[in-house]
Amino acid sequence: MQYALSPDTAFGVPGSLALLAAAVLVPILALVTVVAWFALRRVDQAQMPVALLGLAHVISALCGLLPWGRPTPPPALPQQSAQEPGPPAGPTVVLVRPEPTEPAAVRRAE
Repeated sequence: MQYALSPDTAFGVPGSLALLAAAVLVPILALVTVVAWFALRRVDQAQMPVALLGLAHVISALCGLLPWGRPTPPPALPQQSAQEPGPPAGPTVVLVRPEPTEPAAVRRAE
């Protein structure tokens, strides 16, 4: 093993491994940037927290593509607050009208 820094190493990492890591990381970062740019451009301001949380889910899933990364479950979507209950419903009124109870076949015959 060679512990001394040589011209082929950068921060103690062989040059070929550094190029391989750059070849993996740059496209993943570009993909995250493009997805974030398109998603955040089209979202309403009121929906921005939900869009950012969804983007966190996407980034977490993309971390699974890295050899050393494990996707972590991001926080759950925020629950909408319960709205105030309205006034209690009034009494229900059912109207019943008297109708003849003869079958429809008898009515057609007449």
